[in-house]
Amino acid sequence: MAQTDPLQDILAHLRDSSDLRVWSVIITLMGDLTVMGAPEAKASGVSGQALGQILSSLGIRPEATRVALHRLRKDGWIESTRYGRQSVYHLSQDGRAQTQAVADRVYGPARPAPTQWHLIALAPQVNDDSSFDALMAKGFHELTPGVFLGAGAPPTLPDALSFSDTDIALPDWVRQHLAPQKLRDDIKLLQTAISRLSGEELTGLTTLDRNALRLVLLHEWRRIALRMPELPVEAICPDLQVRDDVHKVLDALGPLQIEPVLA
Repeated sequence: MAQTDPLQDILAHLRDSSDLRVWSVIITLMGDLTVMGAPEAKASGVSGQALGQILSSLGIRPEATRVALHRLRKDGWIESTRYGRQSVYHLSQDGRAQTQAVADRVYGPARPAPTQWHLIALAPQVNDDSSFDALMAKGFHELTPGVFLGAGAPPTLPDALSFSDTDIALPDWVRQHLAPQKLRDDIKLLQTAISRLSGEELTGLTTLDRNALRLVLLHEWRRIALRMPELPVEAICPDLQVRDDVHKVLDALGPLQIEPVLA
């Protein structure tokens, strides 16, 4: 794959700093095809040849790709269809549902700063899952066993102790719990990679170069975004704010250019 030295350096930086588990990269790729305008299974399919080409550009060997595809089929994430000699892979119905469920966390805007925080402490004897599920459904995050933090209106729970505070500043220990150091380090690495990109380097790229850069950048961002709590912490934690920079580069690169395979 012929690449400019700056692009090669950036790809290497992102590959080295990212956890390029092959099965996860494939989910990122297929999820991107689905979210960015190809919701139907066949329309969001990718041939084995096209998939192998783009993964090879990231240094992923064909044997690793085959093993990952086998695992994803076994786990019910993807399905495959044969068209003559060609295998076409796409997300299963469950895979598409799981992808759409977290799409806003990856592709959507950051949540605005909260107007207040709510703290819920469950009674010590509560051991049923319904209270936990109700809090999680409202976007609450468990700080310590039985104690939850949220920004939205809390559900009504029997025997729960509830406090609200309009001071949106969080103590350091809470911010460290919500965003551990490893997450902050990964964000810094991603910010460094993005800072090395310029508009000139994004113009004139081959389709394969664009696909490779978009996929590895999106994969690293997806790993970060899905590790962030479902709370508006980005609005009050400056060292977590990389979302807008990622979205600008993804917009400049455009969607993955992989020809859809239709029956």
